[in-house]
Amino acid sequence: MYAFEESDTIDAELDAVWQTVSDVPSWATWDPHVLQCGFDGPFEPGSGGWTISRLVSRQRGYFKLVKVEDKRSYTTESPMPGGKMLIINNYREAGPSRVEVSRRVEVHGPFTPVFRLFWAKAFQGDTRSTFKALEQEARRRTAETGSAR
Repeated sequence: MYAFEESDTIDAELDAVWQTVSDVPSWATWDPHVLQCGFDGPFEPGSGGWTISRLVSRQRGYFKLVKVEDKRSYTTESPMPGGKMLIINNYREAGPSRVEVSRRVEVHGPFTPVFRLFWAKAFQGDTRSTFKALEQEARRRTAETGSAR
């Protein structure tokens, strides 16, 4: 297994952050690494979707939600050759209009060395830009509606 984790504290309301990340069809409008995406079902375990990423071959990558804790975390699982990738996203209030965000990526199986060699560094760096984009989109949603709801 190979894993890395990134975290940051962003200026946003937790409700707006959760609204943004749980609105999977909108990911391609704000997340800089998602070119296209689709999602079937409610934002709960068992539902799944796909993304086309700027980083990895620009082909559809499929995922399913395996864990969701409302306004706290969600975990996706994606198939990898002979294994899987887990992406664990966490959100926690860190003060007024501040949210601590973190993402842990775990790659399991024989594809792990290939992922580590070719994509890990870019994927890790891209996580930081996703956090910044999440901050901007959550703030935009709050300003647009006057609240995150």
